[in-house]
Amino acid sequence: MQLDHGDLRGWTVFDLAIYLIGIAGLTAALAIVWLSMRAVLDVGGYCAEGGPYEIAQHCPDGVALLLPLSIFAGLGCAALVGRKGAVLGGPYAGLVLLAWPALFISLGWNFLQFALFPPPPDTGIELGWLIPGVMFVIMGAVPLIGFLPGGKSWTPKADPPAFDFSAEGEARYEHQLDGVRSHLLSDLVRESGQRATGEHSEASPSALSTDDSDLVSKLERLSALYRAGSLTYDEFQRAKQTLIDGAGA
Repeated sequence: MQLDHGDLRGWTVFDLAIYLIGIAGLTAALAIVWLSMRAVLDVGGYCAEGGPYEIAQHCPDGVALLLPLSIFAGLGCAALVGRKGAVLGGPYAGLVLLAWPALFISLGWNFLQFALFPPPPDTGIELGWLIPGVMFVIMGAVPLIGFLPGGKSWTPKADPPAFDFSAEGEARYEHQLDGVRSHLLSDLVRESGQRATGEHSEASPSALSTDDSDLVSKLERLSALYRAGSLTYDEFQRAKQTLIDGAGA
């Protein structure tokens, strides 16, 4: 069966498109919440719309509708980013966590700015806005430390590979890999040679089998070694041809 690129990498272009749409929607929702909060602070920090009572301070145009909608839309987009980020894997799965510090630091900035520089006719520092501003910044900054270099890694944990095929890993395990590769190749070639010549060895009982399932088993084993990176392409092709020639003989 032939696999397409989407099967090999575990995600499709559609997954990436939905992920980017979620990122754009989450960013827009955060921006609307930030702007709506500033509009409310501009009119004194409180407002109301609707209801049977007389309203002392009406909300700026559109704020009463946009603010709750942006909150729910932001939650939906965050869920979308988290779901598709898990499909993409790597750092994309944890990128949605940045929404928390982005929200609280931006809102805390609004509180601090209006506390230190309140709109006229107020003068002086507004403690009622300064205290929540400091709390919001702390709530956003502390989790952000985990995303900075040297902080706690937010990449999803995975089981360590049997061999590290990075540049550092190859240098560290070069001798071990060569030894394993040579040993496995020697076993496969020896078993194939024993089949071709009719020789039998007590150390290799698999060589006694002459049915087709034996060849299939060896080819599957060889293919697994190649996919795992234990064999180069040339080594894989040579070993495979040796098995096939031995079976034909």
